[in-house]
Amino acid sequence: MIQRKKPQNLLQFKDVDFSNIHLMLKTKPKSLTFGRCLYTFEYQQQRYWLKTQSLNSHPSVEAGFWNELVFYQQFSAQASSSNSVPDFLLPFQIISHFKNLAESSVSGSAALILSDADLLLDDCAGMSLQQIKQTFIKLLDAVEQLHQLGWIHGDLKREHLVEYQNRACLIDFEQVQKINAVHPLKSLTATPRYMAPELFQGADKTVQTDIYALGIILYEWLNGQRLRAKNYRDWAYLHCQQLTIELPQHFLPFERYLRGMLAKQKEQRFTDIYTIKQALLTEIV
Repeated sequence: MIQRKKPQNLLQFKDVDFSNIHLMLKTKPKSLTFGRCLYTFEYQQQRYWLKTQSLNSHPSVEAGFWNELVFYQQFSAQASSSNSVPDFLLPFQIISHFKNLAESSVSGSAALILSDADLLLDDCAGMSLQQIKQTFIKLLDAVEQLHQLGWIHGDLKREHLVEYQNRACLIDFEQVQKINAVHPLKSLTATPRYMAPELFQGADKTVQTDIYALGIILYEWLNGQRLRAKNYRDWAYLHCQQLTIELPQHFLPFERYLRGMLAKQKEQRFTDIYTIKQALLTEIV
């Protein structure tokens, strides 16, 4: 039976627990072709997700999966000695050799288990400025913690921001990297919808590219609609030249902050999350 002892952010499943657990495959068809398997399951009236990856299937997808496992592993080791896991992480567990999957292609592979959580950014149409501000700051707190630990997320998008027990959490760390790390550009490792202009020109990811992605997420959230482009070239044109910030009248107090997050030139963008938070805390009711 699963043990709920400290550290609370570390799950404690054993192989035997899965003998009577029904795993429901939720992988998108395209991801399946790349060897990725994503399952959901219930255990003791709680819902969880399990992610695994078949070996020797697709090099870049496989590399992302192992990058995420290594990221989580550092906190698993840290928690074992200090009982401390960052608040921006969901309860998690890494299983080095997961042997109970029916699919022979992934049986024996490593697996990542996460507690289920709700999307953080629901419809905001009926929210007050104060409620928007509180959600905004909760989200910024989570990303700031990540940055303070020396990491950038590298692939922030709305579905990667969740809420668990009234705190904002981040998920999907496949593109996470150390701040100021230089990586030779081998393939596109960001989603064009959220890419800062400099990324279309081959620049490295930075704290400012995370801030830009957050700006797009929050702009779409407050505006109630998603940006549109037909292809990569159109996304590049939109972000590098065409994007203008126009919010509904009742959300105009947030427009200045979005402009600072979405400045086309990195040098004109907010330099860090702390600066955004301080402005929000002091200037908006």
